[in-house]
Amino acid sequence: MHKCKEQLGCSGKNISRYSQDGELGFDLCGDCGIIWRSEDSFQISKSYEQVYFDSKKYGKKRKHKVKKSGWLIDMSRLHRQKVDTLLEIGCSIGYTLEAAKNRNIQHLGIDISNYAIETCKKLGLNAQNLSLDDLKQNDYKYDLIFMQHVLEHFEDPYLTLKDCYDLLEDNGLIQILVPNSKYNRAVKYNSKHRFYSMNGVGPEHYVYFNYSNLKQLLNEAGFEVVQENYPIFTKRFFSFEFFLNRIFRRLLSVFNSDQEILVIARKIKK
Repeated sequence: MHKCKEQLGCSGKNISRYSQDGELGFDLCGDCGIIWRSEDSFQISKSYEQVYFDSKKYGKKRKHKVKKSGWLIDMSRLHRQKVDTLLEIGCSIGYTLEAAKNRNIQHLGIDISNYAIETCKKLGLNAQNLSLDDLKQNDYKYDLIFMQHVLEHFEDPYLTLKDCYDLLEDNGLIQILVPNSKYNRAVKYNSKHRFYSMNGVGPEHYVYFNYSNLKQLLNEAGFEVVQENYPIFTKRFFSFEFFLNRIFRRLLSVFNSDQEILVIARKIKK
């Protein structure tokens, strides 16, 4: 089940058990450094309905989370003159969709959770319970695809990225935020850390990346990475609050203290 053998040319032999918490295990590919959910723990799953969202208090600080999503959208807009259409994969309860709406960006969010979709609709946001295959049947293309802590939920991230490639306009952008496999506390505490534990987000995730191997996978899927991490200075969309936030995030990454990594990539025309 280690897709890097098929897509990145890894040997498939340099695999070791990285963490184990009860039935939940993760394996490390020593060739590319990607951490995969072990095949013998694929039976573990998570439901994403109201109890899940309530337990994580998704409704708290909505104003701030919408603001952050707006900052993230604006970062992508630094790399593409016009972003008129946005697709969010795994839209949750609509922070990014609301930020897109505030910017007059035509948006669509998809999610497997009926509760999340209904919450978005009540807020006047365009969200539907559709799959990527459903969207590909519509033959509609987007300027920007947004995935915030979603790619790690897919068993085959390469296939997901290829679907995103097909759904983007020429030179369209994809913005991805995922957990950082090099996050120092996760490395130190291993199976006791929330990344890999049964009581944390381990049962929700199938794969963990660092900047190097995520960039490699994006390249294989037909993308060119145009930004890694948060930029310190920007020529447009200036906000002093966001400037301070970017400096803080960059400082965290210097010491592998940032729990997430951020990448923006452009679709390369074949």
